[in-house]
Amino acid sequence: MLIASLAISFVSCTPVERVKEKELKVLSWNVWHAGHAKNYPEKGCEGTIGILKKSQADVILMIETYGAAPMVADSLGYDYVLLSDNLCIYSRYPIKKTYLFPDSISTFNFGGVEIDMDGTPVRLFDTWLHYLPDMRLVPTEQSEADILAWDDAGTRDDEIRRILSVLQPMIRQTDSIPMIMGGDFNVHSHLDWTDTTKDMYSHGGAVVEWTVSKEMQNAGFKDSFREIHPQPEKNIGATWIYDNEDKPVRSDRIDFIYYQGKTIRAVTSESYNQELTKPLEFMGEKFFYPSDHGFVLTTFKVSSLEK
Repeated sequence: MLIASLAISFVSCTPVERVKEKELKVLSWNVWHAGHAKNYPEKGCEGTIGILKKSQADVILMIETYGAAPMVADSLGYDYVLLSDNLCIYSRYPIKKTYLFPDSISTFNFGGVEIDMDGTPVRLFDTWLHYLPDMRLVPTEQSEADILAWDDAGTRDDEIRRILSVLQPMIRQTDSIPMIMGGDFNVHSHLDWTDTTKDMYSHGGAVVEWTVSKEMQNAGFKDSFREIHPQPEKNIGATWIYDNEDKPVRSDRIDFIYYQGKTIRAVTSESYNQELTKPLEFMGEKFFYPSDHGFVLTTFKVSSLEK
């Protein structure tokens, strides 16, 4: 009887580990020249900050920051790191580390941080790939090989390969420290230019295995928006609306939030876009829309062990 009592006492004193999930909302947005233009500076700044506040994003990956960082950070009450004139990351959580790789990739193109989510580390990276060749000019009448040759003539493919190269040590650690990588990639996705969409969205019959998105997939990254919305024919998730002279208005997805890791999963992801200066209906409110890019808002669940 005594032995049984001791065994029960021993078991009850053993720490029990359980998995706890925390929510992390990440927003990626090219705000277009600090979120304003000369003809509407006040409205533009108010619209940018209003949208960011309403989103309740925990982390914001901003592109084309250009002087807006202190004002945005003060308005949100967030920590921030200005990676370059172009890129800035804001966080509700403390930023513990900054990652820059100037010997391999310009800080204008790429950089990141590590945040502390109440004891759980998460690494987030902000990205801008070169805008040329211009995605408005995709020669859809040509073969896939010719389209890829046209695209590969620019620097984006080299940029993404250099980025993925410097990330390799941290990619190997994503089982324990999850990684999120977002931004303006200035190029389409092979997940969007499929057989089901070849006659939609002004794709001109083209099916294209775009190099950058394929490189991201091959490196183990998941496209959070396309994971949640796996049928592009039903929801393309446009982040860029433009009128190209005599061609019809096109809506393309060139802004992304990718991620990988065993302790992270995407649970919702939405793309919001609006024509420049027209009001955006966002979460029940109207906001002046200050950018030529839409934004992506993904909610993740990040798990950690508790004792």
